[in-house]
Amino acid sequence: MSRSFSGRKRNSGTLGNVLLYASEAVLLIDSGRITLDEALDHAPADFRRTLEHLMVNIYRFRKSIRKSWQKFCRKKSSPEIAALLDTALTQCRFQTSVEPYSVVNVAVTLAKKHHADKFVNAVLRAVLAENFSLPERADDILPDEVLSRWRKFFSPEEVEKFAGLFLTPAPFTFRLCDDSPLPDGACAVEAFPPFVFGTTPAPGKLLASPEFADGSYYIQDPAASLAVALAAPHVSGCRTLLDLCCAPGGKTLMAAELLGPAVEITAADISARRQKLTAENFARHRKKGRIITAAPEDISGVFDWVIADLPCSNTGVFRRRPDALWRFSEKSLSEVMALQKSILRRAAELTAPGGWLLCSSCSIEADENEAFAGELSGFTLIAGKTLLPDQTHDGAFAALWQKVH
Repeated sequence: MSRSFSGRKRNSGTLGNVLLYASEAVLLIDSGRITLDEALDHAPADFRRTLEHLMVNIYRFRKSIRKSWQKFCRKKSSPEIAALLDTALTQCRFQTSVEPYSVVNVAVTLAKKHHADKFVNAVLRAVLAENFSLPERADDILPDEVLSRWRKFFSPEEVEKFAGLFLTPAPFTFRLCDDSPLPDGACAVEAFPPFVFGTTPAPGKLLASPEFADGSYYIQDPAASLAVALAAPHVSGCRTLLDLCCAPGGKTLMAAELLGPAVEITAADISARRQKLTAENFARHRKKGRIITAAPEDISGVFDWVIADLPCSNTGVFRRRPDALWRFSEKSLSEVMALQKSILRRAAELTAPGGWLLCSSCSIEADENEAFAGELSGFTLIAGKTLLPDQTHDGAFAALWQKVH
């Protein structure tokens, strides 16, 4: 988290604090210094849920919201004022618990330090005087760079489908762990065997249940089961497992269930903060393993099975991370691909002869995915699959190799 991100409350009431926090966070997200998830991780607990609803909608509806106020501007607005207008208008349109005139008053007050209070007041009132309708076409929903790229790689029908999904909250889904039964009122959802997933209309009840606290369920999207299911028919004899990018431990726990208690697990990640979550998840699910904070190049030894859940563009999980599409660029794609190749090379070195290397991502970009499903020196490609986002699951990619003896 950047040191310039205040993350603190001011003496302007909840509405003012939410608007201030969100507009500051948008500036940092747009500059690539933090992600939406990181901004929410640092949000004050007393308005985190309100803030999450607001910020997700800022990025979901940003294109149409921004078009609605830009037509009243004679010149380009500063990033600070653009973030403030985006935030204030999203509050007015999508947070029915606040009065629009109150939002305008708070936004005008915040704009004074930028000497733009009269401008912000005039623009907001002009936009709010117009009729508002939800966007329906991909051209009015998806960021231009993503839209242009996707039209090269996907059909017009798929692009419009993705645009519709972008405006839709992801379903609440969970994995049933260690053969746990579905809870009352829940129903199963499609996933990759041998893993079983469910959904429930009462997520709060499930999260507060003793069964959840005891490790019967793991909150996860069914797409996460693709990678480990791809490896499941091949890895039963593995006795050592390394997950290079494990946090918060979802795929590691799936692999642990497949291999049983005798497997020796090393769960590594470069983020100490996220490894705390991994440790909590291991404890809740009563799984043992060596949980370390380390970069791939700092790990030694060889392992029967190596998992590399690679950092990626996140374009397959745009419903959960809508900021990812607004942070996407060809430059950022090239940078993350270079990092992926570096991790994959190290993962190959850490795989024992005859062992298995499983890589995965939550991207649907062919450059990231099919590029890694090709030849890997000294390995045989066993399987590879890209899963496109749908109403019931996110997008994902996975590939499995075996190292030649």
